[in-house]
Amino acid sequence: MSGSEFYVGYKSEAPPGLARFLRLVVGALILGGTLLAVTLATQQKPFDPGHFEFGVIREFAGVLLENPVPTLLAASPEETVDGHGYARYLLVSPGKFGAEELVSGLHGKTVQAQGSLIYREGEAMIELVPDSIREAAAGAGPQLSPAIDLGAHTLIGEIVDAKCYLGVMKPGREKTHRACAVRCISGGIPPILRTTTSQDKVVHLLLVGLDGNTINAEILDFVAEPVEIPGTIQRLGEQLVFLIDPRSIRRLVG
Repeated sequence: MSGSEFYVGYKSEAPPGLARFLRLVVGALILGGTLLAVTLATQQKPFDPGHFEFGVIREFAGVLLENPVPTLLAASPEETVDGHGYARYLLVSPGKFGAEELVSGLHGKTVQAQGSLIYREGEAMIELVPDSIREAAAGAGPQLSPAIDLGAHTLIGEIVDAKCYLGVMKPGREKTHRACAVRCISGGIPPILRTTTSQDKVVHLLLVGLDGNTINAEILDFVAEPVEIPGTIQRLGEQLVFLIDPRSIRRLVG
C-alpha cells in the first residue's frame, strides 16, 4: 500500500488532503462562474429608454390633425417632452394598427380622448382607447405654425415602427424586431427613421412621401436594416418630418 489517502464513499468526511483539494476546485469554479456572469452582464446592451404606460389610462384634450399622420396637439405632461407647453402626440390604435379610422373626419377640431402614453427621448405617442374620442368646445389652443423647411439631406439610419420603438417593445429595432416592425408598419403604425448626428445624438424623423402622404407599404422591404435615404427635412413644432421618394432608398451592407 502506498502512503496516498484513500477515500471511502460511505464515510461522512473525506481525507484531509483530498478535502483541501476539493475545496480549492469548488472555490475556483464558483469564482470563475461569478466572473463569467459579471463579464457577460457587462457586455449586454442596455435596455432601450422607452416607456409604455400599459394599463394607465389618461385624459387628453387638444387639436387633432390627420395629416401627415394622426396627431394630437395637447398639453405636455412632465414625463414626455419638456414639462410645459404643447406637444405633438402621434396617435395609434391598440395592437399593431394606426389610428386613421378612429380620427377620420376630425382634422383641425378640438377633441377629448383617452389613452395610454408611450414616450422616449422627447418623442411621445398615445395608444387611444377606441370610441373615446369626442369633439369638445373649442378653446385656447396651440397655434398651428407652418412647416419650416430645413433643406435637402441624405441620411443614414434604420427605419423602425414608431409604436414599438418608442417603448412598447424592447428592443424595438434591428433585425431581432424586423418581423414585428413590418407587421406594425403594414397595419398603419407611423414609420420613423432613426439616425445619429456627427455628435452621436440620436434623431428621429417621421417618414412620409414627397406629397406628404403615408408610405407605409412602400418601405416594408427596408425595415430594420441600415439604409441611406435622400430627402427633405421639415420641422412641425418639435417634430421632424422627412419627405422622401421610397424608390430612392438604398440598402447598406452591414
